[in-house]
Amino acid sequence: MPKVIIIFVLLLSALFAEEELETFPFFGITASQYQLDLDSSVKLNDNKETFFGLRYGKQTLDWRTMFTLSGNEELQNFSLEIDKILMDDIFGYPEVRPYLGATVGYIHSEKDNIQDSDGLYYGGAFGFLIYITDNIDADISYHYNKLEDIEPLKSTKGASIGIHYFY
Repeated sequence: MPKVIIIFVLLLSALFAEEELETFPFFGITASQYQLDLDSSVKLNDNKETFFGLRYGKQTLDWRTMFTLSGNEELQNFSLEIDKILMDDIFGYPEVRPYLGATVGYIHSEKDNIQDSDGLYYGGAFGFLIYITDNIDADISYHYNKLEDIEPLKSTKGASIGIHYFY
């Protein structure tokens, strides 16, 4: 639990830094496919989950901060993600921008075989922002999250795709 609090404080301090940078607010939608890693004593018929969600965030040329609310009938989560956008011209195309990110969040479960229904998680992400137009981008990413206090869940990992509209 102390690790989650420290990560959360660091993410919030980065979020409210006093710099005069041009920001680009956005909102978007996301779809994710996650694999649930469980204790070996628990068996599920299917340990893959598909989430759909909504995002809101702000982006500068180097950083992106976003809030995501996503889930399905059995699992719901809310997360804060801070991403560092790396090397704009890594592929020779400014429309493709890789990033590394850190995430902290809260998850609620109504899934059978999960004893504790609420808990916190933290993790990391890497992905690519692909600019489709001046106002729309696609986000393709991989996430790994370590869960706290949700027995028998240990972690989640998976891919997601998002579409964002900058206004």
